[in-house]
Amino acid sequence: MGSLLINKRPGSLDIKPASQSKPFQINDFIFLSEGASNSYLIETSEGNILINTGLGVEAPIHKHCFDQVNNKEIKYIIYTQGHVDHVGGSGFFKEYNPDATLIAQKNIIEHQSFDSLTQGGRVLNAYKFFGEMIDLMNDAIAKAEKMGFKDIQSIAEPDILFDDEYRISLGGLDLELYSVPGGETLDALLIYLPQHKILFSGNAFGPLFPHIPNFCTIRGDRIRFAIPYLDMCKKVLELNPEVLITGHFKPIEGQKLISKEVKNLHDAVEYIHTKTVEGINSGKDMFNLMQEVVLPKELSVGEGYGTVEWAIRSIYEGYTGWFRHNSTTELYSYSPTNIFPDLNDLIDKESALKRIKELIDKKEYLKAINISEIIISSDDNKEALKMYLNIHQILLKEAQKNSNRWIIKWLEFEIEETKNKLDE
Repeated sequence: MGSLLINKRPGSLDIKPASQSKPFQINDFIFLSEGASNSYLIETSEGNILINTGLGVEAPIHKHCFDQVNNKEIKYIIYTQGHVDHVGGSGFFKEYNPDATLIAQKNIIEHQSFDSLTQGGRVLNAYKFFGEMIDLMNDAIAKAEKMGFKDIQSIAEPDILFDDEYRISLGGLDLELYSVPGGETLDALLIYLPQHKILFSGNAFGPLFPHIPNFCTIRGDRIRFAIPYLDMCKKVLELNPEVLITGHFKPIEGQKLISKEVKNLHDAVEYIHTKTVEGINSGKDMFNLMQEVVLPKELSVGEGYGTVEWAIRSIYEGYTGWFRHNSTTELYSYSPTNIFPDLNDLIDKESALKRIKELIDKKEYLKAINISEIIISSDDNKEALKMYLNIHQILLKEAQKNSNRWIIKWLEFEIEETKNKLDE
């Protein structure tokens, strides 16, 4: 049967920066402020607990929402992972709660160090995939300024770092924290409320639940691994929560439903991992595997953030490295696209353009893109550019049916770039 939720939950394109004026009440003591990544307030008789701060530019909005619940001091701030959309408002909340204790898994230090090393590259790529998000973020900044708050973007500076497990109690409420390095980051953690069987998973499953995770994001981030991810799923099944509160959108309720969805997601990833390893050991080419391996219907899950093909590639290269044993040129500082200008000089343009059209008619779009790229590598052939544009517009319409953010945004970026070339 597969997932029961993939068509009922919002998709990645629905993730927006914080802009609301009041929080969503989950139960009588937990409140949600939605944003680029959700922030949660837990109310107790002895003070509040904050789970994730959101981006720095969102923190004033989150605070404004939570101030409507109560003005009690925040005693603890807990991070489910070290990505900036989870910790960027740390400085802002700390300013208003100077005695708050910040808690994170110990790998957050290494994670933030890594992030700083490659920040420039990620920022460059961000505009390709989050352009409209950045515009909305500017709107969030303007709203925050009108509310009298400052724009503060910071990194987390935890007071308490733990390894595998950590427990706190406040106002009679118990919280159990579990390290799950199989999540989006090596410092990912779960927060479990055993008295209420409520689990905060952050983005341990990825930004979308239940969808195939991105073991390697195309925006540019370190690779993640399938086995720790499977272990994380097993930990969630072991805890067996009645309420699952993820990093985005509203909670999921129902012990049986949550267990079924997590088990299905676990089994889907395990299936992909098993088939990929079998392919490696039998000497199969990575791209052939990406074409061959298809999830059975009973293991169907969403592909709005990651895809089965990308998971196969990430697992394959995670185990075997970058050398594919296909060409000697792989061993040298040589890109396959280096040959494009030479091919362009050798081919008959009229015949090549005819072939591109034939391939489009046969819906062999990727081949058509390759030939188009050869022609436009040396000159801006308008006819080839028009065909290249047409192919991407066709692919975009197909991608919008599945709502995978990364594919949609890349295609939109390429379409815009091609239109600009045609206008030159």
